[in-house]
Amino acid sequence: MAIKLIDNDSWPAVLKIQAQAYLSVEPESLTVLKSKWTRSPESCFVYQQGENILGYLLAHAWHSEAPPKLFQPLPNEIPGSILFLHDIAVAESALGKGVATAMYQHLQQHALLSAYQQIRLVALQNSAGFWRRLGFVIVDQKISNSYGKEAFLMQKMLCCL
Repeated sequence: MAIKLIDNDSWPAVLKIQAQAYLSVEPESLTVLKSKWTRSPESCFVYQQGENILGYLLAHAWHSEAPPKLFQPLPNEIPGSILFLHDIAVAESALGKGVATAMYQHLQQHALLSAYQQIRLVALQNSAGFWRRLGFVIVDQKISNSYGKEAFLMQKMLCCL
């Protein structure tokens, strides 16, 4: 098992996993997903076992307290001290096997080495408990309705790790 940077060959598996994973929000287009990757390729990766991709994670630098809107490509050249974890998803066959946690830990290490001050995300589909166990807290801030019902903005400060 290995965590590897996303490359052009990763996208068919990423799209398949995204379609399996998201039930409460519509999946994003390949163009939108690739805009996250081209913005911050060093913080976008897959979890691979043999030839099979079992999960993926997309994260990028961000400059605003409010999360980026879904279904829209990122603007070019956005500096920021926030690492926004845009998407993490695991194949149905790998659920409960630690894939998401391993990918998150890899991202956190990258964030620390890259001097990000915090990681932010929007917790969907009843995932807030998972993120709380990893040290995230809910931020009391309104977010776009595009994230669906029961979505929560969460953050983890990295200054004290």
